[in-house]
Amino acid sequence: MGFSSALRWSAALASVAGAAVLYHFDPVTAGFFPPCMFHVLTGLQCPGCGTTRALHHLLHGDVAGAFALNPMLFAVAPFVALATASRRFATHPVTGWAVVGVTVAWWVWRNVYA
Repeated sequence: MGFSSALRWSAALASVAGAAVLYHFDPVTAGFFPPCMFHVLTGLQCPGCGTTRALHHLLHGDVAGAFALNPMLFAVAPFVALATASRRFATHPVTGWAVVGVTVAWWVWRNVYA
């Protein structure tokens, strides 16, 4: 087993373990999930705020609840799938700038209009 293969298996195992913990413990009531430091320091939401709670809802089949907490999660998932499938897409400069633009736009919108 090469390093790359071991790394992939380790990432998969860590993802399954993380999903199991997130399934069994609600981030709202469990005290061991770390808070968003950007939110703690500024009172504003970062682009990822609500993602842990949204993933908890998704693991329980509550798509509407997950969407309400962080709709950006639903835009990121197909992008990650495409970037994983296509190295050319993932490394293209336009892709990088698009990610920066969408992330900044979402960050501003959720703090000004939401």
